[in-house]
Amino acid sequence: MGYMSEDGRHEGWDSAEFPDGWLSVGADPDGVLTVAPASIARGSDTAVNVVDGRTAIGWRGVCTCGWLGPLYRRVPSPGQHDVARHQVHADPGPGAVVPAGLEDAIYVEWRDHLPHETLAEVTAAAEDARKAEARLDGAVAAARGAGQTWEAIGRAAGMTRQSANQRWRPR
Repeated sequence: MGYMSEDGRHEGWDSAEFPDGWLSVGADPDGVLTVAPASIARGSDTAVNVVDGRTAIGWRGVCTCGWLGPLYRRVPSPGQHDVARHQVHADPGPGAVVPAGLEDAIYVEWRDHLPHETLAEVTAAAEDARKAEARLDGAVAAARGAGQTWEAIGRAAGMTRQSANQRWRPR
């Protein structure tokens, strides 16, 4: 599974890691295609190895910018499985398939390494808040125009009569 940043400068994916530090970039009928981590940042995959996915030591997020997320290390028993501690009990099979549910955790880490993506979320939330404030202001003006008291408006807005009066009376 792959991810692309809004500006197209970052492409990320969940990758299996192997004992030699090489990371998966795909699969073929003979196993998992792996490259050295430095190859990913350079955009070069000339040094490709094919390995058995069952030898994966864990999974991590990677990005074409060179960012590597924390390793979710494979652990030998189900009792040690704890995604919050980056410990995963899973049989990756010959294709080094990422365990179910781990993709979401890796995606969040990848997205969070993109400062412009997280700021875009702040911008969108701030715009939503401005629109909600304008809608609330309009609703209060309509309620006052219909003869509602500051006490009723305050109660509907989850505040006291005095707070409602102080907030909206000047408008």
